[in-house]
Amino acid sequence: ATYTRAIPVPGKTPRARSKPQMATFAAGDAPTLGYHKIRGLAAPLRMMLYAKKQAHKSVAYGADMPDAWFGGDKPELQKKNTCANLPYVVDGDVVVTQSNTCALYLGAKLGIDAFGGDLVKATTNHTVLDQTMDLRNDLMKVVYPFGSTKTPEEFPEAFKKHFAKSASATLKKLEGFIGAGPFVLGADPRSGDFMLFEMLDQHVSIACELGEPPALTDYPKLRALHQAMKMRPELQAYFAAPCYRAWAQNNPVYTHYTGQPADFEYGDTVREDVKF
Repeated sequence: ATYTRAIPVPGKTPRARSKPQMATFAAGDAPTLGYHKIRGLAAPLRMMLYAKKQAHKSVAYGADMPDAWFGGDKPELQKKNTCANLPYVVDGDVVVTQSNTCALYLGAKLGIDAFGGDLVKATTNHTVLDQTMDLRNDLMKVVYPFGSTKTPEEFPEAFKKHFAKSASATLKKLEGFIGAGPFVLGADPRSGDFMLFEMLDQHVSIACELGEPPALTDYPKLRALHQAMKMRPELQAYFAAPCYRAWAQNNPVYTHYTGQPADFEYGDTVREDVKF
């Protein structure tokens, strides 16, 4: 599918800045991003590709996943990378897997994580990725029946407890980790900010659905980061795309919360070329 290019917001011409140095993708071949047909761990990776208007191939595994992934693509990818799992990025002959590894790879390739050799900034960004994964893992214990929350009926109360305890502790850490803002390292988002945004967005969505107070009221810096990301001109095509507005936040085969209407249909695997 081809999506509309985001139109820059008119206004003052920004001060000229040196272009970040970045690697390039394999010559003559757009990268491929593969994941479940949900937002999940691939949402930040998709956002990064959209932000830089990087043409790519999207493979989103749906209800036919046993055939399309386990019996199809996974064995082939494992020939190049025995660790191959979802999400993955294929860049020529290179197969990258593991969520944060994919984020760092795309961050380097797209120039999003251009730190100019500054190890402190690179480490700060990596800390955000890891801390956000802690937040995500705690939420998964609530939205899926694999933890203590076994039924959809238990979900609302379980989320309230999650937000009051483990989520609150992690959000306080991340709130204190942001400097002048709006993003962790300043005016522009890095790979860690994209990962953090998705987790904030999911918590905001669930709190709203359950009639709870706005999730980020007590975290002004995180609220500003969330709002700033939603307003980025280069991301408006992403926020209008089906992968954000029409796909489940979590795997609908198992989850207590999809973020979609009750009549939502998961559907089979979708393979598409995303161009700008």
